[in-house]
Amino acid sequence: MAHALPLVASLMLASATARAEVTYSATLELPQGEEALAGTLKGVSQLVRRADQPPASRAALFRRAADDRARLGEALRALGYYAATVEMRIDREATPVSVAIVVAPGPLYLVADVTIAAPAAGPALPPDLPDPGSFGLAPGAPAASADIVTAERRIIARLGESGRPYARQAGRRVTVDHALKAVTVAWTIDAGPPARFGEATVQGLADAREAMVRRRIAWQPGETYDTRQVEATRKALAATALFSSVRIVPADRPAADGSVPMAITLVEGKRRSIGGGASYSTSTGFGAEAFWEHRDILGDGERLRLSARFAEQELGATATFRRPYFFHPDQDLVASLTLADEDPPAYENRYLRAHAGVERRFPPRWTAGAGLQYEHEEVDAQGATRRYHLLSTPVFLRYDGSDDLLNPTRGTRTTIAGTPYLGVQDSTLAFLKLRLDQTAYWRLDDHGRWVLAANAAIGSLLGATRGDVPAPQRFYAGGGGSVRGFGYQMAGPVDAADKPLGGKSLLAAGAELRIKITDTIGIVPFIEAGTVYDRAFPSFGETLFVGAGIGLRYYTGFGPVRLDIGTPLNRRRGVDDVVQFYISLGQAF
Repeated sequence: MAHALPLVASLMLASATARAEVTYSATLELPQGEEALAGTLKGVSQLVRRADQPPASRAALFRRAADDRARLGEALRALGYYAATVEMRIDREATPVSVAIVVAPGPLYLVADVTIAAPAAGPALPPDLPDPGSFGLAPGAPAASADIVTAERRIIARLGESGRPYARQAGRRVTVDHALKAVTVAWTIDAGPPARFGEATVQGLADAREAMVRRRIAWQPGETYDTRQVEATRKALAATALFSSVRIVPADRPAADGSVPMAITLVEGKRRSIGGGASYSTSTGFGAEAFWEHRDILGDGERLRLSARFAEQELGATATFRRPYFFHPDQDLVASLTLADEDPPAYENRYLRAHAGVERRFPPRWTAGAGLQYEHEEVDAQGATRRYHLLSTPVFLRYDGSDDLLNPTRGTRTTIAGTPYLGVQDSTLAFLKLRLDQTAYWRLDDHGRWVLAANAAIGSLLGATRGDVPAPQRFYAGGGGSVRGFGYQMAGPVDAADKPLGGKSLLAAGAELRIKITDTIGIVPFIEAGTVYDRAFPSFGETLFVGAGIGLRYYTGFGPVRLDIGTPLNRRRGVDDVVQFYISLGQAF
């Protein structure tokens, strides 16, 4: 029993300590006119970011404040405020404890002079090395320490791109003149000897062919060394999805003839994979997709993917074959075959689609494609059944300047698509379908926790009346990807049975504010508008269908999971539901 008493006392003390957590509120105070710094400093401050995680004691709170003071001072110097002061005012008597972070940034220091010199006993700098201002550090610019480090990296990178793989920083002197509120930067850069690409060795292959790897090497032996070619090779090998690791390393020193031997070390991953996904909306119901993919099926990085979709409004299967390096390193041959039965609100369509084409990348942002496509359709729409045999040549041009595929926070995306159609059995059926899609993303803070996203689409069908154009090829608006709040295909004219008629032209636009509450949870208020018209071109004066709502995002390592709830703001009684729900993976656009 005597031995149990210390244990009981320890447990009681631990329980008391756990109950002694100090709740507090933290505010950041800045002089008038310096509010633009608030977002950055709040992102750095542990007092602000961890306010929902109270420290275990007042001593722990004081330590957190002391760490914050040093952290914020370093952040301000990184921004160019070398005379900044940070004061912590803690009111211990307040409930909860009040912490005021008082920041006086002082004047923004500017760059007075920048010099780049070679070591006294080292090789001379290349005569074509640009002026320091071209590296983002010109005299008169803010003297942010982050910009100084970035400029240094750009100098070394530029040398690596122009035949100097062994370039390094041999000295950096940063002088702060507090009287003049100015900073001078002097670099000593050892450019190293000029070099050319030498022979490449490939290590780590088990099943993949070495010839396939060598086809993706962007340089030729004897060419001037260029780090951009090394990175292009790494990306090309990673894009095959055959390797879990790609490492390309130059030799420690050039050979006697000035060439640099290159070592490519690879770790192979699995060649086959399976996957799937699911979605739900009140207008289209549940949907699920599954796929099986075989990579490097013929030994040159080819991919074969078999996929199936099971949904309340669609059953279908698709086989897709992609052959990279089709007559050009940036060009792919793509062929697909789809058999499906779809039953959206506007029509029912049982179809077979065969497609073959090429896709060409124009790094770093552009992609273009063209193909030949045949479709056999059996369409039930507006009480009639019609069969179509359509031959088309779809073409597209796409620009992607966004920073992330599934969760972009800045940049723009543009897609221009055009498809001429010709009836195989009915040669009088001929029409051209055109569409332009534009999206844009703006960060409203330094950390991407507030993002404004907007999109717009316009389309036109030329050469045939709406009644002659097959229902699946017409334009529609409404649903999870267009005018949320309205049912799928329902943001447009309907017939007497409330079935969507579709249109010969389309106009749609929307915007949403993506707000991250935590690292994994976000909310997204949105508003969207659009409709389709029975004429070849939209009429900007007509009333649009408008929907609005709010979404919830759960951010995962493979992209955000979204739940959106929308309502039509100009609802048609008896036609449109009061509310629509959408669940899927990825942002709405």
